[in-house]
Amino acid sequence: MELLVVGSCTGDKDIRDCPYSLTEADFDDPATLSCREAELSRWTLPAVRLYTGWQHRYMVMGVNAIRQRFGSAACALKIISAGYGIVDEDRNLVPYEATFQNKRPSWISERAQRLGIPQALRQTIRDFEAVIFLLGKEYLLSTHPPVVPVVNQRLIFLAPNAKLAFHQNSTIVPAGLEETRFGAGLVALKGKMFELFAYGLSGRPKAWNDLLTDPTAGTFLRLVEAGRGQA
Repeated sequence: MELLVVGSCTGDKDIRDCPYSLTEADFDDPATLSCREAELSRWTLPAVRLYTGWQHRYMVMGVNAIRQRFGSAACALKIISAGYGIVDEDRNLVPYEATFQNKRPSWISERAQRLGIPQALRQTIRDFEAVIFLLGKEYLLSTHPPVVPVVNQRLIFLAPNAKLAFHQNSTIVPAGLEETRFGAGLVALKGKMFELFAYGLSGRPKAWNDLLTDPTAGTFLRLVEAGRGQA
């Protein structure tokens, strides 16, 4: 199994008694960024621990479940940050406030290009059999869609609708109001669905091959349903 999960940064972070956070402007000047990061170095945390929003928490629980069942190498995690670009889960970050949410598409596109998100993403996904994207609309726009799968690769997007620019061979899993039946509100829903999917897959490992070959949302949603009884 070679699975990559792509999530997004969250506004909720473990900042404890940090006196201030980096702003979007701090990231625009390398010298300023280096200085501010040095000032905040005592509050540095790995990305996987820095974000505390429930979508992130559910996602991490799902990743951990897959690793416990299939081994640590079975699932990788990347996070799209509006400040740092695409980061590994163990990359050390200082507290910051930067987001793509509620920003104009042109602003998102320009900032994403400056952070190298589209290029880094396409390079990163090449070595995985399947990639599951848990991204809201604005963070999807930061990838400069459509993202094109490589040969024999399954790209799975959890999205509230299929109106965004997806490649025709991608799998679109609905994650809207109807899917809140899985136990989370819209903000955290994609993370919750992935957590349940991970539990379902852990109990039905043979379904991995079905996931890779199913162009519909059927296999993913069946595993989410299966995971509800194991959560």
